[in-house]
Amino acid sequence: SHVVRGSYRYYHYLQDGINDKGWGCAYRSLQTLHSWFHLNGYTAAYPPSHADIQKTLVTIGDKPQSFLGSREWIGSVEVGYVLNTLLRVECRSVYVRSGEELMGEAKRLARHFD
Repeated sequence: SHVVRGSYRYYHYLQDGINDKGWGCAYRSLQTLHSWFHLNGYTAAYPPSHADIQKTLVTIGDKPQSFLGSREWIGSVEVGYVLNTLLRVECRSVYVRSGEELMGEAKRLARHFD
């Protein structure tokens, strides 16, 4: 069994006065991940707001200027771009074609954190 070590803050829809129901899940996941780095002393920076996340993606050239202030979804790739940009954390996407292949990758990932 593997669990997260250290503290983190769980970010969820409709938090902080932002109605992001239906489009904000990856923004909230990113904020939750960032909070772990903040609360465990890896950065003094607080988790970014939705506006900060969008600005980062526009600044690095991933999204057009029209993305600012939108309700457009982001995905795991964009979460990785923002974590890399703000925290210098390397993120990787692992693609699997089957449940059997997934089990092998899950075991490899678990060994990484042991």
